[in-house]
Amino acid sequence: MIVATRTQKPFNPVKSALYVVLYALLIFWAVVELYPLVFLFYTALKTDAQIMSYPWALPDRPHFENVAEVWSGGTIQVPIPRYLLNSVVITGLTLLILTIAGTLAGYALARYQFPGAGLSQRLFIWALAIPVHATLVPVFLFMGDLGLRNTYWGIAGLYAAFWLPFTVVVMRAYFESFPRELEEAARIDGCTDLGVFWRIVLPVSRGGVASISIVNVVGIWSELLFAFVLLNKPDMRTLTVGVLAFKGEYTVSWGLIFAGLAIATLPTLLFFLFFQRQITKGMTMGAFR
Repeated sequence: MIVATRTQKPFNPVKSALYVVLYALLIFWAVVELYPLVFLFYTALKTDAQIMSYPWALPDRPHFENVAEVWSGGTIQVPIPRYLLNSVVITGLTLLILTIAGTLAGYALARYQFPGAGLSQRLFIWALAIPVHATLVPVFLFMGDLGLRNTYWGIAGLYAAFWLPFTVVVMRAYFESFPRELEEAARIDGCTDLGVFWRIVLPVSRGGVASISIVNVVGIWSELLFAFVLLNKPDMRTLTVGVLAFKGEYTVSWGLIFAGLAIATLPTLLFFLFFQRQITKGMTMGAFR
């Protein structure tokens, strides 16, 4: 009778040392990435005196009253819940526009040959090189002429225009790897081109859509300059702009500012944690699930 035995691989000190170095670098990178978030959240629980005297130290005790005061508006009555609602509405509208327009444009460029298709692809790539904040003055004048300042649709349309090239380029690359057999089978069953896209391609591509959505949400939610300039009415400000109200002309409430920033960061962090499984699937598996 032959008994199969498992042979043990010889110890390789060079390979083991490389693994140790690799894991050490990964741990270091994780600390570098996570520490700003940790610093933000524990600084939000400190008093102004503690922040100025010991900025890197942990709070002696958590001061949750900072968060409560920011949420209630503090002594200057900053309507933080209203600003949070504005950010949610603007981000939601922009994401809706980007998802519809970006996926349709990306699919069309990936699947159809039409006059100007090559030029359109190059234009989207060239648009990525434009520094969007350099367009602040003409955009301010243009939005004023159209009466779109201090409106949800105005700022949402502007954000969609800025993030659309990136969305189209990424979704085009994703749809090019999509298996054509699924589309052909749907067309044999009588689906139109638009029906194939809405019923087959888009549902199966939710991993790719989730991946691009998280990138767009982080950028849209944290945008400050255009929101500060174009949304100058007090009841139309976004959350990132509203936090600036705790910085006065002569005094700065650092504890309230950090608490406000923590509140502003939490929704995007929860959004990422909620959709991280779909994002990972979209990055690693493409259209196959």
